[in-house]
Amino acid sequence: MKVNRQSQTERRLVSGSGLKARERTPHRPDCGIQHKRMAVDGAPTWNDRGEAIDSFTSPISNAVRGGEDGDNSPPGDAYEYPRDTHSGRRGISGHRGRKRGPGSMGRFPFLTRLTTFLDDVRPFYAPLTHQNLGRKLRQVHRILQELKDEGIVETTNPMKIGQREIGALLEYMNARDGHRGKPLSVGTQECLLGALAVFLGHEGNPIISQMKSRRTMRVRKNSSGPLPCPSDEQVREMLSGLAGAASEGDTRCLGILGLSLFGAYAGLRPKEIRLADRGDLSTEHWKLTVMHPKGEGAWGSPRKAMVVPAGRPQIEEFLAMRAREYEKRGLHDGNEAPLVPCFRADGTVTHWSSTYALQVKGKLEASLGLSFDFRMLRRAFGQNAIDRGARIDSVSVALGHKTTRTTETYYARRKEEQAFADIEEAWLAPRAQLPLIEQ
Repeated sequence: MKVNRQSQTERRLVSGSGLKARERTPHRPDCGIQHKRMAVDGAPTWNDRGEAIDSFTSPISNAVRGGEDGDNSPPGDAYEYPRDTHSGRRGISGHRGRKRGPGSMGRFPFLTRLTTFLDDVRPFYAPLTHQNLGRKLRQVHRILQELKDEGIVETTNPMKIGQREIGALLEYMNARDGHRGKPLSVGTQECLLGALAVFLGHEGNPIISQMKSRRTMRVRKNSSGPLPCPSDEQVREMLSGLAGAASEGDTRCLGILGLSLFGAYAGLRPKEIRLADRGDLSTEHWKLTVMHPKGEGAWGSPRKAMVVPAGRPQIEEFLAMRAREYEKRGLHDGNEAPLVPCFRADGTVTHWSSTYALQVKGKLEASLGLSFDFRMLRRAFGQNAIDRGARIDSVSVALGHKTTRTTETYYARRKEEQAFADIEEAWLAPRAQLPLIEQ
Protein backbone atom coordinates (compact mmCIF):
# COMPACT_ATOMS: atom_id res chain seq x y z
CA MET A 1 0.00 0.00 0.00
CA LYS A 2 1.41 3.34 -1.00
CA VAL A 3 1.50 5.94 1.74
CA ASN A 4 1.02 9.62 1.03
CA ARG A 5 4.05 11.12 2.79
CA GLN A 6 2.85 14.65 2.12
CA SER A 7 -0.41 14.15 3.97
CA GLN A 8 1.45 12.56 6.90
CA THR A 9 3.77 15.57 7.06
CA GLU A 10 0.85 17.95 7.04
CA ARG A 11 -0.85 16.06 9.85
CA ARG A 12 2.31 16.13 11.92
CA LEU A 13 2.72 19.84 11.39
CA VAL A 14 -0.89 20.62 12.24
CA SER A 15 -0.74 18.54 15.44
CA GLY A 16 2.37 20.39 16.57
CA SER A 17 4.75 17.42 16.64
CA GLY A 18 6.18 18.41 13.28
CA LEU A 19 6.90 21.92 14.51
CA LYS A 20 8.83 20.58 17.49
CA ALA A 21 10.75 18.21 15.25
CA ARG A 22 11.65 21.11 12.95
CA GLU A 23 12.92 23.15 15.91
CA ARG A 24 15.19 20.26 16.85
CA THR A 25 16.68 20.11 13.38
CA PRO A 26 20.40 20.94 13.78
CA HIS A 27 21.68 24.15 12.27
CA ARG A 28 24.78 24.02 10.08
CA PRO A 29 26.65 27.25 10.89
CA ASP A 30 29.26 26.89 8.17
CA CYS A 31 26.72 27.03 5.34
CA GLY A 32 25.81 30.27 3.64
CA ILE A 33 22.07 29.54 3.76
CA GLN A 34 20.30 29.78 7.12
CA HIS A 35 18.32 26.61 7.86
CA LYS A 36 15.79 28.10 10.18
CA ARG A 37 13.12 25.55 9.31
CA MET A 38 13.23 22.69 6.85
CA ALA A 39 10.21 21.78 4.80
CA VAL A 40 9.55 19.00 2.36
CA ASP A 41 8.46 19.97 -1.12
CA GLY A 42 4.81 20.85 -1.25
CA ALA A 43 4.30 20.96 2.53
CA PRO A 44 3.18 24.15 4.27
CA THR A 45 5.80 26.23 6.06
CA TRP A 46 5.41 28.26 9.21
CA ASN A 47 6.33 31.78 10.14
CA ASP A 48 7.72 32.98 13.49
CA ARG A 49 4.21 33.25 14.94
CA GLY A 50 3.41 29.60 14.20
CA GLU A 51 1.01 30.45 11.35
CA ALA A 52 0.91 28.34 8.20
CA ILE A 53 1.83 30.04 4.93
CA ASP A 54 1.65 28.87 1.36
CA SER A 55 3.57 25.75 0.45
CA PHE A 56 6.66 26.19 -1.62
CA THR A 57 9.42 24.14 -3.16
CA SER A 58 12.41 24.01 -0.86
CA PRO A 59 15.51 25.68 -2.33
CA ILE A 60 17.51 22.81 -0.82
CA SER A 61 16.82 19.42 -2.29
CA ASN A 62 19.49 17.02 -1.12
CA ALA A 63 22.64 19.14 -1.09
CA VAL A 64 23.91 22.63 -0.44
CA ARG A 65 26.52 23.98 -2.79
CA GLY A 66 29.64 25.38 -1.22
CA GLY A 67 31.59 28.50 -2.06
CA GLU A 68 29.32 31.02 -0.38
CA ASP A 69 30.22 33.34 2.49
CA GLY A 70 30.70 31.46 5.71
CA ASP A 71 31.09 28.08 4.04
CA ASN A 72 34.31 26.17 4.75
CA SER A 73 33.92 23.78 1.86
CA PRO A 74 35.27 24.63 -1.61
CA PRO A 75 32.86 25.46 -4.47
CA GLY A 76 31.25 22.44 -5.98
CA ASP A 77 31.37 20.26 -2.88
CA ALA A 78 28.00 19.02 -1.79
CA TYR A 79 26.74 18.64 1.75
CA GLU A 80 23.80 16.38 2.41
CA TYR A 81 21.84 17.87 5.27
CA PRO A 82 21.11 15.28 8.00
CA ARG A 83 17.48 14.66 8.67
CA ASP A 84 16.09 14.39 12.18
CA THR A 85 16.44 10.96 13.77
CA HIS A 86 15.34 11.78 17.31
CA SER A 87 12.07 9.90 16.95
CA GLY A 88 13.14 7.16 14.60
CA ARG A 89 13.11 9.24 11.39
CA ARG A 90 15.48 8.43 8.58
CA GLY A 91 19.06 9.72 8.77
CA ILE A 92 21.67 10.29 6.08
CA SER A 93 21.97 6.59 5.34
CA GLY A 94 18.22 6.28 4.81
CA HIS A 95 17.82 3.84 7.72
CA ARG A 96 15.65 4.60 10.66
CA GLY A 97 17.44 5.36 13.92
CA ARG A 98 16.76 3.38 17.05
CA LYS A 99 13.54 4.49 18.69
CA ARG A 100 14.17 5.03 22.40
CA GLY A 101 11.58 5.45 25.09
CA PRO A 102 11.26 8.52 27.30
CA GLY A 103 13.09 6.75 30.15
CA SER A 104 16.01 5.52 28.05
CA MET A 105 19.49 6.09 29.49
CA GLY A 106 21.39 5.51 26.25
CA ARG A 107 24.12 3.00 25.54
CA PHE A 108 25.82 3.38 28.92
CA PRO A 109 23.13 3.49 31.62
CA PHE A 110 25.67 2.84 34.37
CA LEU A 111 27.57 6.05 33.61
CA THR A 112 24.34 8.00 33.13
CA ARG A 113 23.06 7.09 36.57
CA LEU A 114 26.55 7.43 38.08
CA THR A 115 26.67 11.10 37.12
CA THR A 116 23.36 11.73 38.89
CA PHE A 117 24.44 9.71 41.92
CA LEU A 118 27.70 11.63 42.33
CA ASP A 119 25.84 14.94 42.12
CA ASP A 120 23.36 13.78 44.77
CA VAL A 121 25.96 12.63 47.31
CA ARG A 122 28.47 15.43 46.75
CA PRO A 123 27.37 17.48 49.81
CA PHE A 124 27.85 14.48 52.11
CA TYR A 125 31.42 13.49 51.18
CA ALA A 126 34.78 15.19 51.46
CA PRO A 127 36.16 16.20 48.02
CA LEU A 128 38.88 13.54 48.02
CA THR A 129 36.48 10.83 49.22
CA HIS A 130 33.96 11.84 46.58
CA GLN A 131 36.66 11.66 43.90
CA ASN A 132 37.78 8.21 45.04
CA LEU A 133 34.19 6.96 45.07
CA GLY A 134 33.69 8.03 41.46
CA ARG A 135 36.98 6.43 40.41
CA LYS A 136 36.06 3.10 42.00
CA LEU A 137 32.62 3.02 40.38
CA ARG A 138 34.05 3.88 36.96
CA GLN A 139 36.44 0.95 37.36
CA VAL A 140 33.45 -1.31 38.12
CA HIS A 141 31.73 0.00 35.00
CA ARG A 142 34.75 -0.85 32.83
CA ILE A 143 34.72 -4.41 34.16
CA LEU A 144 30.97 -4.88 33.67
CA GLN A 145 31.08 -3.35 30.19
CA GLU A 146 33.87 -5.72 29.18
CA LEU A 147 31.87 -8.67 30.48
CA LYS A 148 28.78 -7.47 28.65
CA ASP A 149 30.64 -7.08 25.36
CA GLU A 150 31.68 -10.72 25.66
CA GLY A 151 28.14 -11.84 26.46
CA ILE A 152 28.90 -12.94 30.03
CA VAL A 153 26.44 -10.52 31.65
CA GLU A 154 23.17 -9.21 30.29
CA THR A 155 23.09 -5.61 31.46
CA THR A 156 25.02 -2.80 33.06
CA ASN A 157 21.89 -0.90 34.08
CA PRO A 158 22.29 -0.32 37.85
CA MET A 159 18.57 -0.85 38.40
CA LYS A 160 18.67 -4.23 36.63
CA ILE A 161 21.99 -5.63 37.86
CA GLY A 162 21.28 -9.00 39.43
CA GLN A 163 22.94 -12.07 40.85
CA ARG A 164 24.39 -13.05 37.48
CA GLU A 165 26.23 -9.74 37.09
CA ILE A 166 27.53 -9.73 40.68
CA GLY A 167 28.72 -13.30 40.34
CA ALA A 168 30.53 -12.54 37.09
CA LEU A 169 32.14 -9.50 38.74
CA LEU A 170 33.46 -11.66 41.59
CA GLU A 171 34.78 -14.24 39.12
CA TYR A 172 36.63 -11.49 37.28
CA MET A 173 38.16 -9.96 40.41
CA ASN A 174 39.33 -13.36 41.66
CA ALA A 175 40.82 -14.28 38.24
CA ARG A 176 38.63 -17.37 37.88
CA ASP A 177 37.32 -16.59 34.40
CA GLY A 178 40.67 -16.20 32.63
CA HIS A 179 40.44 -12.44 32.12
CA ARG A 180 43.11 -11.61 34.69
CA GLY A 181 46.47 -13.18 35.36
CA LYS A 182 46.16 -12.75 39.12
CA PRO A 183 43.27 -11.72 41.39
CA LEU A 184 42.77 -8.24 42.72
CA SER A 185 43.92 -7.68 46.27
CA VAL A 186 41.43 -8.33 49.05
CA GLY A 187 41.40 -4.67 50.01
CA THR A 188 40.67 -3.58 46.45
CA GLN A 189 37.80 -6.05 46.16
CA GLU A 190 36.28 -4.79 49.41
CA CYS A 191 36.55 -1.17 48.22
CA LEU A 192 34.96 -1.86 44.82
CA LEU A 193 32.10 -3.96 46.22
CA GLY A 194 31.47 -1.45 49.00
CA ALA A 195 31.24 1.44 46.54
CA LEU A 196 29.00 -0.61 44.25
CA ALA A 197 26.69 -1.50 47.15
CA VAL A 198 26.27 2.19 48.02
CA PHE A 199 25.57 3.07 44.39
CA LEU A 200 23.06 0.28 43.82
CA GLY A 201 21.32 1.08 47.10
CA HIS A 202 20.92 4.66 45.94
CA GLU A 203 19.29 3.34 42.75
CA GLY A 204 16.88 1.16 44.72
CA ASN A 205 18.65 -2.11 43.93
CA PRO A 206 19.43 -4.12 47.12
CA ILE A 207 20.98 -7.10 45.29
CA ILE A 208 24.31 -7.05 47.18
CA SER A 209 22.71 -6.89 50.63
CA GLN A 210 20.25 -9.62 49.62
CA MET A 211 23.04 -11.89 48.39
CA LYS A 212 24.96 -11.36 51.62
CA SER A 213 21.91 -12.13 53.77
CA ARG A 214 21.22 -15.28 51.73
CA ARG A 215 24.91 -16.22 51.95
CA THR A 216 25.10 -16.58 48.18
CA MET A 217 28.01 -14.14 47.94
CA ARG A 218 31.27 -14.96 49.66
CA VAL A 219 33.91 -12.23 49.62
CA ARG A 220 37.52 -12.79 50.55
CA LYS A 221 38.59 -11.00 53.70
CA ASN A 222 41.89 -9.70 54.92
CA SER A 223 43.74 -11.73 57.49
CA SER A 224 42.96 -10.72 61.05
CA GLY A 225 45.31 -8.43 62.90
CA PRO A 226 46.89 -5.04 62.21
CA LEU A 227 48.48 -4.23 58.88
CA PRO A 228 52.29 -4.46 58.69
CA CYS A 229 54.33 -1.53 59.94
CA PRO A 230 58.08 -0.79 60.23
CA SER A 231 59.93 -1.29 63.48
CA ASP A 232 61.30 1.56 65.56
CA GLU A 233 64.82 0.99 64.17
CA GLN A 234 63.57 1.05 60.57
CA VAL A 235 61.71 4.31 61.20
CA ARG A 236 64.82 5.99 62.63
CA GLU A 237 66.95 4.81 59.71
CA MET A 238 64.47 6.13 57.15
CA LEU A 239 64.11 9.51 58.87
CA SER A 240 67.88 9.83 59.14
CA GLY A 241 68.23 9.43 55.37
CA LEU A 242 65.58 12.08 54.69
CA ALA A 243 67.14 14.50 57.21
CA GLY A 244 70.56 14.17 55.55
CA ALA A 245 69.16 15.07 52.13
CA ALA A 246 67.07 17.94 53.57
CA SER A 247 70.10 19.45 55.33
CA GLU A 248 71.78 19.85 51.93
CA GLY A 249 69.11 22.34 50.84
CA ASP A 250 66.61 20.07 49.08
CA THR A 251 63.30 21.76 49.92
CA ARG A 252 61.26 18.92 48.46
CA CYS A 253 63.00 16.49 50.77
CA LEU A 254 62.40 18.91 53.64
CA GLY A 255 58.65 18.72 53.01
CA ILE A 256 58.62 14.91 52.87
CA LEU A 257 60.71 14.85 56.05
CA GLY A 258 58.12 16.97 57.86
CA LEU A 259 55.22 14.80 56.69
CA SER A 260 57.09 11.69 57.85
CA LEU A 261 58.13 13.09 61.24
CA PHE A 262 54.62 14.04 62.31
CA GLY A 263 53.28 10.72 61.07
CA ALA A 264 55.85 8.65 62.97
CA TYR A 265 55.95 10.66 66.21
CA ALA A 266 52.44 12.16 66.42
CA GLY A 267 50.37 9.51 64.63
CA LEU A 268 48.74 12.03 62.29
CA ARG A 269 47.07 11.17 59.01
CA PRO A 270 48.73 12.57 55.86
CA LYS A 271 45.89 15.04 55.28
CA GLU A 272 46.02 16.27 58.87
CA ILE A 273 49.72 17.09 58.47
CA ARG A 274 49.51 18.56 54.96
CA LEU A 275 46.85 21.13 55.89
CA ALA A 276 48.22 22.07 59.33
CA ASP A 277 49.48 25.61 60.00
CA ARG A 278 52.46 26.72 62.09
CA GLY A 279 50.16 28.12 64.77
CA ASP A 280 48.56 24.70 65.29
CA LEU A 281 51.75 23.35 66.93
CA SER A 282 52.81 24.30 70.45
CA THR A 283 56.45 23.44 71.15
CA GLU A 284 55.95 24.39 74.80
CA HIS A 285 53.50 21.57 75.53
CA TRP A 286 54.23 19.57 72.34
CA LYS A 287 50.56 19.41 71.43
CA LEU A 288 49.15 19.93 67.93
CA THR A 289 45.58 21.00 67.19
CA VAL A 290 44.22 19.00 64.26
CA MET A 291 41.97 21.49 62.43
CA HIS A 292 41.38 19.29 59.36
CA PRO A 293 40.54 15.82 60.71
CA LYS A 294 39.12 12.87 58.85
CA GLY A 295 35.42 13.44 58.17
CA GLU A 296 35.83 17.22 58.13
CA GLY A 297 32.53 18.93 57.39
CA ALA A 298 30.53 15.78 58.11
CA TRP A 299 31.17 13.82 61.32
CA GLY A 300 34.78 14.80 62.11
CA SER A 301 35.71 17.51 64.59
CA PRO A 302 39.02 19.16 65.62
CA ARG A 303 41.09 17.26 68.16
CA LYS A 304 44.45 17.33 69.91
CA ALA A 305 47.53 15.24 69.08
CA MET A 306 50.75 14.77 71.02
CA VAL A 307 54.35 14.58 69.84
CA VAL A 308 56.13 11.82 71.76
CA PRO A 309 59.49 12.63 73.44
CA ALA A 310 61.51 10.47 71.04
CA GLY A 311 60.59 12.71 68.09
CA ARG A 312 60.84 16.15 69.65
CA PRO A 313 64.57 16.76 68.93
CA GLN A 314 64.13 15.80 65.28
CA ILE A 315 61.06 18.02 64.90
CA GLU A 316 62.96 20.94 66.47
CA GLU A 317 65.68 20.42 63.87
CA PHE A 318 63.07 20.33 61.12
CA LEU A 319 61.52 23.60 62.35
CA ALA A 320 64.97 25.25 62.33
CA MET A 321 65.60 24.20 58.69
CA ARG A 322 62.09 25.37 57.82
CA ALA A 323 62.72 28.81 59.38
CA ARG A 324 66.00 29.19 57.43
CA GLU A 325 64.22 28.52 54.14
CA TYR A 326 61.58 31.13 54.95
CA GLU A 327 64.26 33.68 55.82
CA LYS A 328 66.28 32.90 52.69
CA ARG A 329 63.24 33.59 50.49
CA GLY A 330 62.11 36.65 52.44
CA LEU A 331 58.72 35.11 53.24
CA HIS A 332 56.65 35.85 56.32
CA ASP A 333 56.59 32.91 58.72
CA GLY A 334 53.45 33.53 60.76
CA ASN A 335 50.91 31.33 62.48
CA GLU A 336 48.96 31.04 59.22
CA ALA A 337 51.97 29.71 57.30
CA PRO A 338 51.97 25.98 56.45
CA LEU A 339 53.54 23.82 59.14
CA VAL A 340 55.08 21.64 56.43
CA PRO A 341 55.64 24.14 53.58
CA CYS A 342 55.78 23.35 49.89
CA PHE A 343 58.14 25.90 48.27
CA ARG A 344 57.14 26.55 44.66
CA ALA A 345 59.37 27.54 41.76
CA ASP A 346 57.55 30.90 41.41
CA GLY A 347 58.63 31.92 44.93
CA THR A 348 55.35 31.18 46.68
CA VAL A 349 54.71 28.70 49.46
CA THR A 350 51.60 26.53 49.80
CA HIS A 351 50.34 23.45 51.57
CA TRP A 352 51.26 20.14 50.02
CA SER A 353 48.69 18.41 47.82
CA SER A 354 48.19 14.68 48.14
CA THR A 355 49.17 13.95 44.53
CA TYR A 356 52.32 16.06 44.54
CA ALA A 357 53.47 14.64 47.88
CA LEU A 358 53.18 11.09 46.57
CA GLN A 359 55.03 12.02 43.37
CA VAL A 360 57.93 13.60 45.26
CA LYS A 361 58.04 10.71 47.74
CA GLY A 362 58.36 8.23 44.88
CA LYS A 363 61.28 10.14 43.35
CA LEU A 364 63.06 10.38 46.72
CA GLU A 365 62.61 6.67 47.33
CA ALA A 366 64.31 5.93 44.01
CA SER A 367 67.17 8.38 44.54
CA LEU A 368 67.85 7.63 48.23
CA GLY A 369 67.15 3.91 48.12
CA LEU A 370 64.34 4.12 50.68
CA SER A 371 60.92 2.51 50.84
CA PHE A 372 58.20 3.86 53.15
CA ASP A 373 54.57 4.82 53.32
CA PHE A 374 52.96 7.70 55.24
CA ARG A 375 50.20 5.42 56.53
CA MET A 376 52.73 2.82 57.67
CA LEU A 377 54.43 5.49 59.79
CA ARG A 378 51.10 6.24 61.47
CA ARG A 379 50.64 2.55 62.26
CA ALA A 380 54.22 2.39 63.57
CA PHE A 381 53.35 5.18 66.03
CA GLY A 382 50.53 3.10 67.50
CA GLN A 383 52.39 -0.21 67.56
CA ASN A 384 55.53 1.26 69.13
CA ALA A 385 53.39 2.84 71.86
CA ILE A 386 51.74 -0.54 72.57
CA ASP A 387 55.13 -2.27 72.66
CA ARG A 388 56.30 0.22 75.31
CA GLY A 389 53.38 -0.61 77.56
CA ALA A 390 50.79 2.02 76.60
CA ARG A 391 47.17 1.00 77.04
CA ILE A 392 45.15 0.29 73.91
CA ASP A 393 42.47 2.86 74.78
CA SER A 394 45.12 5.58 75.20
CA VAL A 395 46.64 4.74 71.82
CA SER A 396 43.18 4.79 70.26
CA VAL A 397 42.57 8.32 71.56
CA ALA A 398 45.97 9.51 70.30
CA LEU A 399 45.22 8.13 66.82
CA GLY A 400 41.81 9.82 66.72
CA HIS A 401 39.69 6.66 66.72
CA LYS A 402 36.23 6.57 68.25
CA THR A 403 36.65 3.03 69.57
CA THR A 404 39.51 0.62 70.17
CA ARG A 405 38.08 -1.78 67.59
CA THR A 406 39.55 0.16 64.68
CA THR A 407 42.87 0.49 66.50
CA GLU A 408 43.19 -3.23 67.18
CA THR A 409 41.94 -4.30 63.76
CA TYR A 410 44.14 -2.15 61.54
CA TYR A 411 46.78 -0.27 63.54
CA ALA A 412 48.17 -1.73 66.75
CA ARG A 413 47.66 -4.74 68.92
CA ARG A 414 49.45 -6.37 71.81
CA LYS A 415 51.91 -8.93 70.50
CA GLU A 416 51.75 -12.58 71.43
CA GLU A 417 54.98 -12.52 73.46
CA GLN A 418 53.71 -9.64 75.58
CA ALA A 419 50.31 -11.24 76.05
CA PHE A 420 51.84 -14.57 77.10
CA ALA A 421 54.23 -12.80 79.50
CA ASP A 422 51.35 -10.93 81.12
CA ILE A 423 49.37 -14.14 81.56
CA GLU A 424 52.35 -15.97 83.02
CA GLU A 425 53.02 -13.14 85.46
CA ALA A 426 49.40 -13.16 86.50
CA TRP A 427 49.53 -16.89 87.24
CA LEU A 428 52.79 -16.68 89.16
CA ALA A 429 51.69 -13.77 91.32
CA PRO A 430 50.44 -14.84 94.76
CA ARG A 431 46.71 -14.85 95.04
CA ALA A 432 45.17 -12.69 97.71
CA GLN A 433 43.57 -14.75 100.46
CA LEU A 434 40.08 -13.64 101.22
CA PRO A 435 39.01 -13.95 104.86
CA LEU A 436 36.54 -16.72 105.53
CA ILE A 437 33.14 -15.70 106.72
CA GLU A 438 32.41 -17.27 110.08
CA GLN A 439 29.22 -19.14 110.08
